Amino acid sequence: MEQALAIETYVHVIALVAYALASGLVLFGTTMSKPWFVRAGHAVALVGLAIHTVALGLRWYGAGHGPYLTRYEVLSSNAWVTMVFAQVLRFRQRSSQGLAVFIYPAVLLLLGLSVYTGPEVQMLPLTFRGIWLVMHVCFYFVAFAAALLSLGYGVLYVSRGTAFAARMSALPDAAALDRESYRFAGLTFAFWGIGMLTGSIWAYYSWGRFWGWDPVETWSLVTWFVYGIYLHARRFYGLKGRKAALFLVFGFALAVISLFFTSFLTTSLHSEYFH
Repeated sequence: MEQALAIETYVHVIALVAYALASGLVLFGTTMSKPWFVRAGHAVALVGLAIHTVALGLRWYGAGHGPYLTRYEVLSSNAWVTMVFAQVLRFRQRSSQGLAVFIYPAVLLLLGLSVYTGPEVQMLPLTFRGIWLVMHVCFYFVAFAAALLSLGYGVLYVSRGTAFAARMSALPDAAALDRESYRFAGLTFAFWGIGMLTGSIWAYYSWGRFWGWDPVETWSLVTWFVYGIYLHARRFYGLKGRKAALFLVFGFALAVISLFFTSFLTTSLHSEYFH
């Protein structure tokens, strides 16, 4: 197991290099209107995803638990889930064309921060382990990936009409970008809510209460409400276009604060176990 942990750090770095190369190729190819570079970037991203998968597998084996406890593991897993979503969308939906310009650098940033935090292994007490913890964290991984994709579509929508967007020949029309941004915001709301629900059940078995207004819980609830307000405004008040995209920037900022900052800036039960 120790050998697996020693190797996985280097494998993570290799995946990081692959994502950096993929981001550079896609950005250069898009900026210079060179489709071949964009295709090469996608191919390198797939290679990086395969390497990243191996790295997380080694981490899982070496640590004896899934990659969902430490900052290193959570950031890496968030990057992996987001890249998987991006690749699936790239093959299934034409409206995802151009999304890599935003998603690949975001994944690179997440994995870079993961490697920077250090690969220390942390264990939870036996009483704190269980399927509800796994479900809780996994649903948040999916929710964060959906939020990032929703934001990506919103950024592409706002960028339409700029010189950079003019070079993106495959960029979908504004209506398609707005629709996909709305769709993934809905997924964010759904999976975020399920993540809170499974987390409250885990909290009951671990700490003897479903909800304790822990700072992480509170910010998570606020984020969920904000995405709910966004969906309500879209459905009943006609919120769309640029205003909707800017609203998602605010919602995603809250999601980042909830997931990555609150535990490290406040003292709470979550910060005790996820530092």
